Amino acid sequence: MSQFTDYPPIPRTATPSWEDTFTIPVREGGEHLVPLSLTEPTMLVRPAYYHAGVERALPECYARDTVRLMLLKANALLPKGLRLIILDTWRSKETQTALFATCAASLAKAHPDADTERVNAMTAEFVAPPSLDPASPSPHATGGAVDLTIATTDGRALIFGAPFDYPGPVSNTRHYEERLERGEQLTDNDREALENRRLLYDVMTRAGFVNYHGEWWHFEYGTQRWAYLSGQPNACYGPRIITLNSFAAFGLADNTGITTLVSAGG
Repeated sequence: MSQFTDYPPIPRTATPSWEDTFTIPVREGGEHLVPLSLTEPTMLVRPAYYHAGVERALPECYARDTVRLMLLKANALLPKGLRLIILDTWRSKETQTALFATCAASLAKAHPDADTERVNAMTAEFVAPPSLDPASPSPHATGGAVDLTIATTDGRALIFGAPFDYPGPVSNTRHYEERLERGEQLTDNDREALENRRLLYDVMTRAGFVNYHGEWWHFEYGTQRWAYLSGQPNACYGPRIITLNSFAAFGLADNTGITTLVSAGG
């Protein structure tokens, strides 16, 4: 059983479609992206897609600087002996495309009677359609989305009832809350996953993030979903393109959307 039982139930929230989300205007503020590994050992950065060999995934997690500060705030809200583990933040369009295709292939295999349109719709519940359109960017393309989990400082990962990126209903943030609401009995492992999800949701939302309802691990700030769920008139983060080659961005105007990044300093 989880020892972290003093956190409130995860509330019901709006579940906007992509179409609804993309009605929110984007007013890019030009905030820099920064490497999150420089926060170690306060938090740990473990780029999941780079280690999995996904196309154009980087060996670093970059996010907007405000997101960095908010993650540090969320980490400070955790009970002693715990810390956040950052799994993914900014993604290239190539990485997003590869993830969408991989998820679609898995769902097509699991649902052999579903046509392509239905498979793509199911996929979009777990992986945003790849887009660098300034009016409808994939959340991770903005540097305002973060995938994360929690572990103890001595190296034990907390359980959440579904692995990171699992494309099934159990990954829904309120999965165990809804089972309780239906009067179902939870096993000890289920109860532990419930309490750990409540913990993660609590510290992240208190820090100012919003959660994507379909994934317990996914939170956003400054994006169109964040603006929609928090009642803001516009998003403040649009899509960004990252290069690790300073020469590639030399002489370009600041409004190109290309950001030159380094792993430390510069």
